Amino acid sequence: MSAPQQGRPPRVVRCPVCADEFGWPDDPYISLHDERNDRFELVDVSSLSPTKRDNLVRKGYRQCPNPAGDTPEHYLPATYADYGDPLVIGLVGAPISGKTHLLTAMIRQAYLNGLATHGVTVTALDVRRHKAFREYFILPFERGDQLAGTGNGIVEAADILLVRGPGGQRPVTFFDVAGEDLESTDPRANRFLMATTAVIFVHASEDPLETGRSSGRSENASFEQAVAQLPGNRLPAVIAVTKADRLRYVPPADRWLHRGDETDLKADRVRAESRDVYAYLHQAGALASLRPFDEFARCTLHFVSASGGDAVPVDPADPTKKHFPHGFHPTRVLEPLVSILAMTGIITGPEADRVGRP
Repeated sequence: MSAPQQGRPPRVVRCPVCADEFGWPDDPYISLHDERNDRFELVDVSSLSPTKRDNLVRKGYRQCPNPAGDTPEHYLPATYADYGDPLVIGLVGAPISGKTHLLTAMIRQAYLNGLATHGVTVTALDVRRHKAFREYFILPFERGDQLAGTGNGIVEAADILLVRGPGGQRPVTFFDVAGEDLESTDPRANRFLMATTAVIFVHASEDPLETGRSSGRSENASFEQAVAQLPGNRLPAVIAVTKADRLRYVPPADRWLHRGDETDLKADRVRAESRDVYAYLHQAGALASLRPFDEFARCTLHFVSASGGDAVPVDPADPTKKHFPHGFHPTRVLEPLVSILAMTGIITGPEADRVGRP
């Protein structure tokens, strides 16, 4: 925690949860979470030694003042404003599009040093939040369980990471919001879009097992609502075609799935995959899912598979409970994140500068 500097205005941050801006406080008071009683306690750390103070600050929080008063009480990591400009990534997609599985696989692979070849490391900025994300999403996913979709009305971030790369250190907040909330006309249901600085649009490949029909030739209300509410077309955007394992023998998806995970960044390769995904969506009649490509100045498109296969029921009496019989095998799930990190300057260099550009 830095000492106050006379005459220096506080850093202004935008809360990723309520989307309000406020001056980040520079005082010795932080909030610590009491797990036993599930509450936050305000603590003055000014009298502690630097070692003890820094240790508590890393584990502590600051309550967002929510100047508009339109969001329930919420907290941000006490070190949220200690780094470069925060990156807020929203996952946008219809119900049953695979957002939760993609986000879980993406964060898991990032924690397994999947970004190391790009010079990027990942740690938890919000240790308490990441512990919950690991318990409720990553561990069941590793056991081969199908994850439940995101519940309606959830406004909290899924996870908040600290990403260190050639372009510096930045907090990265991920939002996975229910497709029903994304398609709602109630602005409170998808308020997080106002704070979003990058977006991953998630389109499921042909999806007869869950819906009984193809997902290709339908309107994409989630995409339409998000494009209308996102703050300008200068945001970096990605379109990810999930459940692409169903296309493993279908050109052009087969070419990219057989490549597996990439270990370097080549703008020409990203452009080639984007071209192939665009062709696939256009041929499938999913023109509404291509709107982000037309709306955003920098946009890439990717084939991804979070699980590597379809889940099957484990109990005939409860068809909603499913698991992946052959385990999970994420493929190319980091490619959308790599593109965003390149387009936002966390991954640097000539190749990164060209990613997502025409």
